[in-house]
Amino acid sequence: MTTGDAVGFDFEGSLQLARQLWQLADLIQSEDADREVDADTATAKFEGPHADSFVARREQERTSRTTVISALRDDARNWAEAWATAMDQQNKNNRAARVEEIRENRGALERFGDLFVGDDSDEQVPMPDPVAVPSAPDFAPTATPNVY
Repeated sequence: MTTGDAVGFDFEGSLQLARQLWQLADLIQSEDADREVDADTATAKFEGPHADSFVARREQERTSRTTVISALRDDARNWAEAWATAMDQQNKNNRAARVEEIRENRGALERFGDLFVGDDSDEQVPMPDPVAVPSAPDFAPTATPNVY
C-alpha cells in the first residue's frame, strides 16, 4: 500500500469550518425573521421623521443581513470545493507514488523490454475517481484518500 506526498490541507478542519459557517448563516437568518416581526410591530403606529428613519435603517439592515448570509453560505461552499480539490490532488499523489514504486521494482529484463514496447507502469494503476463536493448543510466527506 502506497501513499504519496501529503497535500498540505486540513481535510477535517475545512469541512468543520464549512458546517460552522452554514450554521452561522442559519442563525442570522432565524434572528432576522424574529427582527422582522419586531420591526413590523414597531412601525405599526410609528409616524413622523423618526419612523421614516427607522424604516430606512431597517431596510439597510435587511440588505446587510442578506448579503452576510449569502457570503457565509458562499464561503462554506468554497471550503467544501477546496476540500474536494485537495482530496483529488491527494489521490493523484497516491497514484503517482504507486506508479513510481512499480517502475522502481521492475527487473532489468522488463526495463530492457520497455525500450521497445514502452513502460506500462502507468496503466497498471487505475486513475482515481473524481471526488464529489460535500453538500450543505452537513458537509459530510464524500471520499477518503485512495491507497494503492
